[in-house]
Amino acid sequence: MNILASVFDKNGLDSFLKEILREGDVVYATGKTADFLNSSKMNAISTSKLSGFDELLGGRVKTLVPSIFAGILSNRDPKSNEEMKAMKFPLFDMVISNLYPFKEAAASGDLNAMIENIDIGGVSLIRAAAKNYAHVAVITSKDQYDMISRIIHEEGSVPLNVRQDLALKAFWLAASYDIEIYNSLSGKLSPEHKMDNLFLGLNGGRKLRYGENPDQEAYMYQRNGLTGIPGAFQMSGKEMSYNNILDSNAAFETVTEFQEPTIVIVKHLTPCGVASAKNLSEAYTRAFEADPESAYGFVMASNADIDAETASLIAKNFAEAVVAPSYSREGFEILRKRKNLRILRTSMSPDKGLRFRSVSGGILAQTPLLATPVLPVLKTTVAASDDAMSDLIFAWKVVAHARSNAIVLAKSRAVTGMGSGQTSRIRALKIAGELAGEKAKGSVLASDAFFPFSDSVEEARRLGISAIIQPGGSIRDDEVIAKCEEYSIPLYFTGKRVFLH
Repeated sequence: MNILASVFDKNGLDSFLKEILREGDVVYATGKTADFLNSSKMNAISTSKLSGFDELLGGRVKTLVPSIFAGILSNRDPKSNEEMKAMKFPLFDMVISNLYPFKEAAASGDLNAMIENIDIGGVSLIRAAAKNYAHVAVITSKDQYDMISRIIHEEGSVPLNVRQDLALKAFWLAASYDIEIYNSLSGKLSPEHKMDNLFLGLNGGRKLRYGENPDQEAYMYQRNGLTGIPGAFQMSGKEMSYNNILDSNAAFETVTEFQEPTIVIVKHLTPCGVASAKNLSEAYTRAFEADPESAYGFVMASNADIDAETASLIAKNFAEAVVAPSYSREGFEILRKRKNLRILRTSMSPDKGLRFRSVSGGILAQTPLLATPVLPVLKTTVAASDDAMSDLIFAWKVVAHARSNAIVLAKSRAVTGMGSGQTSRIRALKIAGELAGEKAKGSVLASDAFFPFSDSVEEARRLGISAIIQPGGSIRDDEVIAKCEEYSIPLYFTGKRVFLH
């Protein structure tokens, strides 16, 4: 077996080769890779013996020569074998190559570092080897070493089905590498045209049981990184469904708005119960009490460790999925007894990447919706108390994650009522008031967009609302402000709309 090695990350390469090499096998390696292997007491032949020159241009050119690529791309048919024999070129059975760390260079923002970390020879090697998977095994990651070593020990060589799988992984690596380069350089070289073309490199794809409905196929993919629901570790429970994932994501995105221990309970993409407290179990109790009827079969997220006390409360009700950054041992054991309950652990770091939505014939993209930071501006002569102001900010964070048109009522940092997904804002308010009942009195009100008429203030007064926060921007803002003045209801404008369609 002839092996060609040219790697940036050399960790484990020497151990891997020592495991698989047999008598008569030959290893060829490029400059620093050859030096590394020879220093590890391995006999690696420098590719300069094949190319006829040492590395050129400071290492920019090492392998881009016929004497190397012919040995990778040969079909091994009689005519090709004659040509190779005449040229005295070796045939390669395995190519080991990983790429310059462009992504890490891009993270630095240094354009020169980015350019110098665009791999040319390595990508060419793995593409050539992947193209000729019928005869060549291409290894593109040190994570593959153990598997390949085991297969060679068991079967004596790398079988075709494994070479095919390795080839697909190589093509994926090359494609995602090019996507990373384009996306990064377009922002540097032509920022005004950065979004003219969109390439998405998503991985970790898996087929779900079905989509929103049983007759729809569905798949989930993830971006790089381990945050969010696609990057979560499922510790227990049934397989996540398409709808579970959507609801869990809604809970996740809402709870990451808060610093204090917070519980978010979601049904059908809307946070029907949200509460913050110094004690997580208290936050859960108050979040559940916001709308216990809707909370049947809920998905929830916590931004704090779920302890035994909180887990015991969750286990008393029918939950579909729980998302948290961590669980105490006792808390996990309590929840795990609910065999169907999906228990997920994930980082609570907000995802700052673009959000995508498909439409017939295309895709929409936008930056993520964030409620904060927000600096409310008082529009009335009467101001909210400190407690009411805290509740206004709380309610604002929640309404930003409720479906438009949305109204949220809150008191003592807990939702008391909500109306969402309505075609009329006053109707959303009436629904929120009906849900809150007596709890509406003394609650604050948050609206995800401006009040088009002062009738919402009339309804707020009837409910006993203590303060209002909304974006402002209506042609009737003066009427709304005057009505709040008349009823001595503190009114704050954020200057920021938070529609969620």
